Amino acid sequence: MTGQVGRVALTMRYLRSRGAGGSILVALLVMLLAFLATVTPMMLATLADSTVRDRLDRLPPTQTDVASETVGYPLSILELPTEPWTTEQVWGPFAEAVEQARDEAGSPVPSMLEPARMVTRNLDNPIAGSARTQNLTVAFDPAYEDEIRLIEGRLPVAAAGFVSAASPPLPVGVANRVEVVLSRETARELSWRIGEARVVGTAAAAEFLLVGVFEAADPDADYWQHVRSVLVPQIFDNGNQPRTVTGTAFAHPASLVTCCLTGRGTTLAWYPLDVDMVTGRNAEAAASSLRAFTAISYPTGDDGAGYGVEQVRFDAPIVSEIDTARAQVTATVGVLAMIIAGPVGVGAAVLVLGCRVILEGRRASLRLLSARGASRGQVRTVAAIEGAIVGIVPATIGVAAALALAGALRVETVQPIWVLAALLIGTAPLALSAAMAPSTAAPRARADIRARGTRIRAIVDVLVCFVALLALTLLLLRGYSGGVDLLLAATPLLLALAACLATLRLYPIPLDGVTRWARRRPELTTFLGAVRAMREPSLGLIPVLALVVGFSVAVLSGILLSILQSGAAEASRAQVGADMRVTGAAFSGEALAVVPDVDGVASVAAISGADPARIASGGDEGGTTVFVIDAGAVRAAQGEGPGLLPPNVSLGAAAAGDVAIVASAGAARRLQDGADASLNGVPVRIVGVTEGPVPIGTRQNWVAIDVSAAEQILGGVPVARTVLLGLDPGADPVRVADGVREVLGDAVRIDTADEVNAQIASTPAVQGVRITLLSATGISAVLSALALVLTLTLGAPTRARLVALLRTLGASRRAMRSVVAWEVGPPAVAAVVTGAVFGAAIPLLVMAAVDLRPFTGSTLSPSYALDLEILGVSLGGFVGIVAAVTTIALLVARRARLTGALRSMEEG
Repeated sequence: MTGQVGRVALTMRYLRSRGAGGSILVALLVMLLAFLATVTPMMLATLADSTVRDRLDRLPPTQTDVASETVGYPLSILELPTEPWTTEQVWGPFAEAVEQARDEAGSPVPSMLEPARMVTRNLDNPIAGSARTQNLTVAFDPAYEDEIRLIEGRLPVAAAGFVSAASPPLPVGVANRVEVVLSRETARELSWRIGEARVVGTAAAAEFLLVGVFEAADPDADYWQHVRSVLVPQIFDNGNQPRTVTGTAFAHPASLVTCCLTGRGTTLAWYPLDVDMVTGRNAEAAASSLRAFTAISYPTGDDGAGYGVEQVRFDAPIVSEIDTARAQVTATVGVLAMIIAGPVGVGAAVLVLGCRVILEGRRASLRLLSARGASRGQVRTVAAIEGAIVGIVPATIGVAAALALAGALRVETVQPIWVLAALLIGTAPLALSAAMAPSTAAPRARADIRARGTRIRAIVDVLVCFVALLALTLLLLRGYSGGVDLLLAATPLLLALAACLATLRLYPIPLDGVTRWARRRPELTTFLGAVRAMREPSLGLIPVLALVVGFSVAVLSGILLSILQSGAAEASRAQVGADMRVTGAAFSGEALAVVPDVDGVASVAAISGADPARIASGGDEGGTTVFVIDAGAVRAAQGEGPGLLPPNVSLGAAAAGDVAIVASAGAARRLQDGADASLNGVPVRIVGVTEGPVPIGTRQNWVAIDVSAAEQILGGVPVARTVLLGLDPGADPVRVADGVREVLGDAVRIDTADEVNAQIASTPAVQGVRITLLSATGISAVLSALALVLTLTLGAPTRARLVALLRTLGASRRAMRSVVAWEVGPPAVAAVVTGAVFGAAIPLLVMAAVDLRPFTGSTLSPSYALDLEILGVSLGGFVGIVAAVTTIALLVARRARLTGALRSMEEG
């Protein structure tokens, strides 16, 4: 007799039964999903940090440091001392008050700001006997000795009060003698030798004795960005007036109390800010704390004298840059959430399909357990054991691999919630197997006679479409709220699901026509395939969803990359304003006259520096900035592309007595569309409004006038500060730039549109979106192919029996390929068509919900664009992956043995 087989033995027999292939596939899928679930938030956090870091690292110290510049000196002296003071006596109270302000600031400001630096300058005092062509600014810095290296002479000593018996005697009318040191470049430009004294000042004069010449201990130190004029003198030479040199000298910091000059004095204090302390995680808190720190003034002493610096108020230009970086991070996260949501949803759906494959492989064993008296709970438990094996273990491996990658890439922060969410994916096969096991163990009904178009399906279809439409409406009305917005992420996926349901409803309509056409043809397989595709479609909702989302992601990737690329190219061209832009100096007419002789230069246009002016319209008056241009030269250099002048705009006379101007959007609003407008009292009329980037910088309120009106409005022609160059066709920008530097000097900065575009494309945000789009396309292709493979696996027994039957009836060997093609062909083609339309429409949703301007460097949103080359690469990669995996599946299907396929198998 055969002994009774216990439930434990039956369970072990179930686990050893056929179906390992499906289990391996699901285990690999769970491992991949867990890995991606852990890595994705890590990469988003890293991308946020990189975006903030990239934005702030591009800034000079003058924009990152928190600074205060106040008119006056750090203390008030009622009576000049007869003996020299010490540095601590002069600067101690002021420095202590400034440090106290930093220490009492809200977190994280104190940790971000380094100890304060400070310098007081007495500005632009004329040197006697120079006919006002030489001026001296005297600087007092309590820590200046750390920044310089003497190359000749010695350091100055502190001066006393009024000196009555100086040696050598002081000139008549000179109150004191102060020792100073100059940089080598300044001493050369002023022709000032060590040991030589010069009288400086008018109403109150002092004699300054040069005792040393220095160079910067570190020329690249951030300190020199704040006091650049100490190293390099300021030289003004516009060709119309005498050349003027203004040098800055360091005096002993305690000599501040006895310099005896009445020139305008300013005290600059600044905290160097450690930009490495600002990350994507604390950027919002850092900006908020800095705003609070700079919103109030801080007392630095009150001696009751009524003069001197009694309080300071700091400014933090970096706050606006942090806000810009945060906006870029917000836009990046929003775009990535919309991109990632689709593959994530498809991955979950394919996981359900994989669990079905496992249970189908175990169907006989499950039915045997049920026949031996196992309850529904016991059947669920047995199936759940395998679900745990193929779920929890691979998920743990995937999480471990992600953490190892994070360690290799030195990702600073790994949130426990990320790991927990990834591990929860491992429980999905357990729950799905337990839920579907009883129905798998039950007798299977014939699919081809199942009722179709049930009321429940119609209700589900309507409900899904309603939820998708509601999500879309809420998103468009509410907008993007920032961060990982679930509504923003879910809307494209819900719309894709609605599109899938519509596809499944609509694709049988053309199949009915194919069926009637094939009925009149002698070939059996076409008619049989069309009928089976209508009655028993192998591709259900899940694989169609995978194909629709996958193909739409490929189309979305191509179009979104085209939008970002074209938007960045247009913004770069507008920012440069021509083929090439030259800045960084004051360009005289003589210098500009030789630029056209540079090989490759076709046209040259000069733009003046920013001149303040009063603008009025309709009784409202305010300030603006005026730029003087030669409109004809600017048009020749700019062409009709984006730049300073709008297309088809000329700065000829707008009307009798009026001066034609081009205005920014901000200035145009102030002018009330040009009604009764005047500029410095001269009637003007707007002939064009320029929006977006311009080659004159980021100002929002400006107007441009032709050089012919400069005398009338400004009283003269200002010196040129920007030069636009149009190049000959085929000219090498590098060689042209070298030629321009030869005639204008090595100090100028030269930009081209291609260089600016390359800088925009290299930012972490743009790179992150590009990598995510390509990765999402690849992952979607793999999931789509995996859905096809699993679907073909589920239909393999029925398909093999049908083909075997056809073979016995004399059908050719091509029948297998034809049957498989008809199973996957019609719904796959419909899914691809739907995915193409859906993918072309999703960028419109992205543009409506997310601000894409941070990706293009423009103040204007990019327009919809399509680059066929980019789209072809994206679609080609997707189709290539899907085709390769599907081909492998077809080859496997052809190897089914005829005799095995004809074996009797249960259908019910």
